[in-house]
Amino acid sequence: MLSFLSGMFRSDKSRDSADLEERYTRSAYSSAKGNRTISYDPTLIKALEDDHRNLVGIFQRIWSEGYEQQNYRQLSQLLTQFKSTFQAHLIKENVRFYVYLEQTLAGDTHTLQVIKDFRSDMNEIANTVVQFCKQYNHEAFTPEMVRDFKMDYQKIGEALTRRTALEEKELYVLYQPA
Repeated sequence: MLSFLSGMFRSDKSRDSADLEERYTRSAYSSAKGNRTISYDPTLIKALEDDHRNLVGIFQRIWSEGYEQQNYRQLSQLLTQFKSTFQAHLIKENVRFYVYLEQTLAGDTHTLQVIKDFRSDMNEIANTVVQFCKQYNHEAFTPEMVRDFKMDYQKIGEALTRRTALEEKELYVLYQPA
């Protein structure tokens, strides 16, 4: 079951999300005026990749310690941990990575559009992941939930595996000092 994760080394709008979007909008506006709001961080890519590895570990534990063991209390706790770790990663990526790229690549319309498409795609995946975590965050499962969990878990895992590989191989290489 976990074989699809082996190669991976690596919602709802809350008030925090709305605050983040407002800050991003201000950052994008400042960037358009030529002001840099986010500086290059030589440790950022390693930190994002470490987040990916941590998320993979938690995601695998959801399966092995929760679902396979039919320990739905543990599964619920791991889903909560996964969701909060995932959201923290997204905030770091959105604020420190994407805003920096959009600032430094503002003159490259084509690459900038690719970056925005990546960001939009990740937001869609994030909404799906958060919904998955909420849907199965129960200490008792109905027979339908047990049946559906396996398929939903696989879909989420495959989407995250594809996305993480793409980020690490294609997107993170764009992060360079200005």
